Amino acid sequence: MPKIAIASNSKGGLEDVVASRFGRAPTFTIIELDDKGNIINVKVIENPGVNAPGGAGVKAVQALINEGVDIAVGPSFGPNAKAILDEMNIKAITIPAGTKISEAIEYVKREIGLA
Repeated sequence: MPKIAIASNSKGGLEDVVASRFGRAPTFTIIELDDKGNIINVKVIENPGVNAPGGAGVKAVQALINEGVDIAVGPSFGPNAKAILDEMNIKAITIPAGTKISEAIEYVKREIGLA
């Protein structure tokens, strides 16, 4: 059952959109899917890296590791964040900023073979 974290702008859940930056996204919308791709849980967490003077992506990734995510979604990933995601075997998927979270989930499901 994959757990997906999407860089998001607010606490709007599935109605929110992908943020313009990964490491400094205000929030992460975390979606759990069952083995058939159905949504079984949605929650929104604050991004501890949003106002960091440096290392925002690393702080963001650490929060996602703590949440046990399998997939991280954002408009792009900085080199440090990407290196940690790779090291932790968290798949990074790039989706354009402004994409509705519900549409981003459908894209991710196609990418991982659940759609």
